[in-house]
Amino acid sequence: MEIVTLENDHLKILIAPRYGAKIIEMWDKKANYQWLWVDGSREIRDRKFGDAFDAHDISGFDDCFPNIGVSSYPLDEDKALPDHGDLWTQPCSWTATEEACVTTIKGKSFNYTFKRSLRLIKNSVKFEYEIVNKGQLDFYAFWSAHPLLKAFDGMKIEIHGNPKMTKEFGFSQRLGADGEDGYEGHLDPYVWPYSTSANGSSHDLSLIDTSKAITDKVVLRSPMDGVVKLLNPHIGCSLKFEFNPLDVPFVGICYNLNAWPFVGEKGCWLAIEPTQGATDRLDEAMQMGAALKFMMNKKVNFELCLTLEQI
Repeated sequence: MEIVTLENDHLKILIAPRYGAKIIEMWDKKANYQWLWVDGSREIRDRKFGDAFDAHDISGFDDCFPNIGVSSYPLDEDKALPDHGDLWTQPCSWTATEEACVTTIKGKSFNYTFKRSLRLIKNSVKFEYEIVNKGQLDFYAFWSAHPLLKAFDGMKIEIHGNPKMTKEFGFSQRLGADGEDGYEGHLDPYVWPYSTSANGSSHDLSLIDTSKAITDKVVLRSPMDGVVKLLNPHIGCSLKFEFNPLDVPFVGICYNLNAWPFVGEKGCWLAIEPTQGATDRLDEAMQMGAALKFMMNKKVNFELCLTLEQI
């Protein structure tokens, strides 16, 4: 497997260009710690457009575009949007130096190019994104980061303020009743960090507890300062996400603590997902007025920065 390695005194990043420019490892060299969860039961292998995400290795850090959840496109109901979007199944063209890598993927669901410039700057990884609509029609879409970070007891998610949030799905009983498919109460409102279970008990979603197998997801309004931190007391370090909340107005937080996938090794990870969509499905996001319009021959640019800090 072709691997691009970026490295400086603080960080080491491994990227697989053939598989949607997936970041497969992200090392804090000072702490000798690898932040990303690794799927121990599925090898990275060739995939094709439209494949089910959980039929493959799901670990590492992917980018999702133009959607996350499967749905049809409301402006063309014959167009099916694939599981976790186009990018993860597509090879990219790339150029790299010792501390930077630029990858470009051509869209499948729509006619666009998705360019990501990744650069190491001391103890930070700066992501610069550029999406260009190359087609003859405008289209709606959204981007989401999709990093699966190893989860341990005692970890904490730190977000300033108490942004509004909604339930995406739940197999945990922490977000009201789950229902048979986990989507009972889908889009029900809460306020970070507390949720209410079906029996009325309160749960602090900022604290990671792996004693029970759960998987659920919430979507928050981005905090005003555009900062989300994951604190790991086991290594005395944190991973800080920084972005402009005007460009990236939502943050998905997905918890999977020894519960999913249902086939193969169950993962124990936490996904912090800065995103432009208020829910996983593009059709729902459009109905909510929470998806971006990509104009013909126009560029959309935005940034994300990940920084390693001591706590």
